[in-house]
Amino acid sequence: MDDSRLALAKALRELADGSSEAVLRSALSRSYYSIYHAAKVLDRKIDHHNIDSELEKVEEGLGKRAGALKELRQGADYNPGFIDLEYGGNLELFKQRARDSVNEGLKVFDRIVREIEDRSGSGN
Repeated sequence: MDDSRLALAKALRELADGSSEAVLRSALSRSYYSIYHAAKVLDRKIDHHNIDSELEKVEEGLGKRAGALKELRQGADYNPGFIDLEYGGNLELFKQRARDSVNEGLKVFDRIVREIEDRSGSGN
């Protein structure tokens, strides 16, 4: 019984810390898709193929930042050996890059939301 409880406690801790590989892969995906859906509100013509170039029109560097997260998300979502290929198997390096990228994704998302508010006249 205690082994099960400890296993549960460890899994919950990983979720809370965002420290497991699976949780971080999921966070990257969710971060990108928050940007994607906000960008679609900004311009319905935006899709996965042109999100970089269209966001670049909003602010220089914004599309590049979104594109970097998109690429990282694609690797994390579709390539089971992603950490071995991209990070030489260094899980800690991946974890740090993923956390940094999720934080950067929040900044990109916030900038898109500000642009939506500005265009709608509801920005402060």
